[in-house]
Amino acid sequence: MYVKLWIAALALALPAAAQQSTPAADRATDPLAEGAIINIVDWDGGQLPKRYYERSDQLPMSLDDVRKLSANKFSTGAIIKMLEERRCVCDASVDALVELKGAGVAEQVIKAVSLHALPPNRSFGLTISLDFEGLGGKAAVSTQARKGYLYLLVPDGDKERVFIGNLQAILAGRWQRDALIDNTDLLLPKKVRRVTFASEVPLKTYGRKKALVFTSTKPDIYTSADIPEADRAGVQEFEFDYPASSLERQCSLQVLYRQDAMLANRWHLVRTHFQCEWD
Repeated sequence: MYVKLWIAALALALPAAAQQSTPAADRATDPLAEGAIINIVDWDGGQLPKRYYERSDQLPMSLDDVRKLSANKFSTGAIIKMLEERRCVCDASVDALVELKGAGVAEQVIKAVSLHALPPNRSFGLTISLDFEGLGGKAAVSTQARKGYLYLLVPDGDKERVFIGNLQAILAGRWQRDALIDNTDLLLPKKVRRVTFASEVPLKTYGRKKALVFTSTKPDIYTSADIPEADRAGVQEFEFDYPASSLERQCSLQVLYRQDAMLANRWHLVRTHFQCEWD
């Protein structure tokens, strides 16, 4: 009897031991849980964009401005004063400062550039607003969409920042920034529900980028390579420049959904718009 009990206990213990011996790299991972993709509903109540403090009504200077002033014999003191008042939207890396030295810019001015340059961009504020234009009445509360997941993909070096919104969850919930923005025509009632999510998101590589916006039935798209062939025709591309430093660091995605005129329990993506502000 004791032998039978010991064998039974060993049989129960083996699966747990086998699981513990499995290398961590071989286990299934959840990219959503690990932060490889970002669920935008987690941003509910996030900080909306704020205007940055400006020392001067004039735009900040650039390295080209500094070179031009120096080449046109402006005094060192005058250029430094301008940098103090207006700051510099510029690359203040060692290579950039060496280039200024080679262009004949005075060392005191170069020191002022290093001191008054705006900090390098490491992230930007992202606001995503979804408008749902319905028919009014009870049908307007429908939470169904033919393609139930909205995606925004932004490249960042050798990776992509992936933002996902589950439309059923968004339509079914109530959010801190959730309002009707158009209900003025009594003869042709048109209700537009706007839900807005906002957050600060990392973006560490600079230059020309291409944001991708699309909808899909798949909840597990982690890179642009995962986009199903059936969804690729509907991908919308938005090109933008991400500067090394800037006065503003704000981008916004606006999305319009419209309720189907015949099938009131369905929503269709009508258009999207992505834009950024750096100055």
